[in-house]
Amino acid sequence: MASIPPANDEFPGDRLPFIETIQYHRRGSSSPEGASDALPIPPGWSRYVHPNGDVYFRNHQLRLTTPDNIRQPVILQYVMDAREDHLETIADDPNYARLPPDWELTISDISESTAVIGMYSRQAGRAYEWREHEGRLAIKERQHFWSFVAEYPSHYPSLPPGTEEEFVAAVTQAKFRLRNGEVFPFTEQQIDQITTLYTQLKRRHNIPALGWLLGVVMPLESIGSRMNGSLEALMEDLQL
Repeated sequence: MASIPPANDEFPGDRLPFIETIQYHRRGSSSPEGASDALPIPPGWSRYVHPNGDVYFRNHQLRLTTPDNIRQPVILQYVMDAREDHLETIADDPNYARLPPDWELTISDISESTAVIGMYSRQAGRAYEWREHEGRLAIKERQHFWSFVAEYPSHYPSLPPGTEEEFVAAVTQAKFRLRNGEVFPFTEQQIDQITTLYTQLKRRHNIPALGWLLGVVMPLESIGSRMNGSLEALMEDLQL
């Protein structure tokens, strides 16, 4: 597996002081740790805890993840209805058949009439969206995939294929880019802290924390690329 030589200074803890670590999902009446925490988890679902304390639920058979409290029967029904509606919407799109076999859904901020739906493939390293005005599925910008990796890192025993190598290459090149005068979101000292934290988490084989680290660092790397004229993250009409 890929590795980065440890930096000289040890970085305390499992967080980066220059990257804000917040909970992705506010706890409310539909949150996993709300008043319905004592209710049983429905069959087929499992509970996971993010390194930041977030709780979310996963149905592996349906490849469906949600931070909403599916212990509540009404919330579970909303989630299942949103999934069914989304699959019906995309079923006739020719791009649906072109999706990688491991595609999965996330559903959050659920209510009777609204939901935020994400669609991802770990195998392809991509995020997808349904473009209502065009009536088709399309690939989203790369940073949306990294946000998915950061937000839901705890239900897989390994990182998505190729992501660790991509992260290592990006961090290794970051110092060279800085020394060449390129604009980059991190200072050299911060890159050393990222390197040290990565080494510590890898040594402990802490996959959830590694997923969070990769997910929060790599979108900022793409910001640096855009600052320096990269067109890859600026493409507005990506095709499957």
